[in-house]
Amino acid sequence: MEKLSVHQDVRQFSTVPSSVGLLHFAAGTLLPETQHTQNEISFIHSGVLKAVSGGQEYLLRAGDVTLIPAGERHSAEVLEDVSLSYVLLEPQ
Repeated sequence: MEKLSVHQDVRQFSTVPSSVGLLHFAAGTLLPETQHTQNEISFIHSGVLKAVSGGQEYLLRAGDVTLIPAGERHSAEVLEDVSLSYVLLEPQ
């Protein structure tokens, strides 16, 4: 087992190239389209957001877990205040 290490607000594991974080967004926030080189796993703790990923639209709520593959374009609109945790995993 490896404990998550925290360095200047970056949370990482050393044995698996990754980073972990907790985000909060207010209702009405628009998250612009983006993409990244990591696979992204998100855990929705509270709230509701409308997400578009890979050309598909999703309504995400507390309890949902998502996977966005590396390179997939995605965006979101926060419908109710959202709190989520994420893990970015470098492709192996």
